[in-house]
Amino acid sequence: MQTRYIIFAPSYNRTSGGVIVLHKLCHLINELGGNAVIFPFFQQYKFSKKDLSGLKKFINKSIDGLFRQYRTNPEFNTPVYKGKITDNDIVIYPELVFGNPLKAKNIIRWLLNKPGFFTGEVFYGANELYFKFDHGLVNDFHFHGSTLSNNILNILHIPYEIYNEKNTQESRAGVAYSIRKDKIKPKTYHPKDAILIDGLSHEETAKIFKRVKQFISYDTYSAYSSFASLCGCESIVVPDEGVTKEQWYPNIENRYGIAYGLEDLEFANSTRRLKRQHFEKLDKAYAQSVTDFMLESKTFFNLS
Repeated sequence: MQTRYIIFAPSYNRTSGGVIVLHKLCHLINELGGNAVIFPFFQQYKFSKKDLSGLKKFINKSIDGLFRQYRTNPEFNTPVYKGKITDNDIVIYPELVFGNPLKAKNIIRWLLNKPGFFTGEVFYGANELYFKFDHGLVNDFHFHGSTLSNNILNILHIPYEIYNEKNTQESRAGVAYSIRKDKIKPKTYHPKDAILIDGLSHEETAKIFKRVKQFISYDTYSAYSSFASLCGCESIVVPDEGVTKEQWYPNIENRYGIAYGLEDLEFANSTRRLKRQHFEKLDKAYAQSVTDFMLESKTFFNLS
């Protein structure tokens, strides 16, 4: 029986990089000849004691409704799975999942960010396999009895049809900015009249990127920094304290088109044209990364 990968992922959200790559992983596994499905990751709900009498009926009705509302990307090959997990399945949890809600035997944690970054807590189990999304984003993480792979599992989805230099304004003016996942830095890099893009659609954001002169991101690993560069905008990341640009992204190609601080603008502007070429090169690397991931995971869990 072919190993099946069950990816625990929230409903598709075009503005959430983490959600996008979870769905994209499922798509790539299937496109490369593997077997992958999405298992909907819903929010947990709490009930008071007076609710317990009708709880089972409520849960069954609610789960059916949630599955009907669950969204996928129609361009991706991402079948939605509703059923039981078997011992031949490998469940992939993003790092923020607490425990093992699907009661799976074979567990992979995909560290899309630092464990505990969003929730403030980490509760994993033994005999699990961990993959980092990026060497710079996640430091080496170890949990007793589990294994951190030496390989990274890094994939992206770039909507080139939206983020490009078509219909850009010849005379650019103004600044856009984004806070997203940053919780620490003083928000002093952007002027008072700057445009906040957080919460906007991709289409709305692209229109802004095509007319403003600069984009400032307080989130050092936001994909929007690259999207701005693809639109011909000066893209600036506000550095993390004590983190050099080589530590931020060890591979220089990942820094193309993005300034790590205002003093790095010359590098960003001189390499902006190389950004698209680099992403097209990465598309091939993503396929190899997923192939290596499947081979390592099946070997680790002794599956065929």
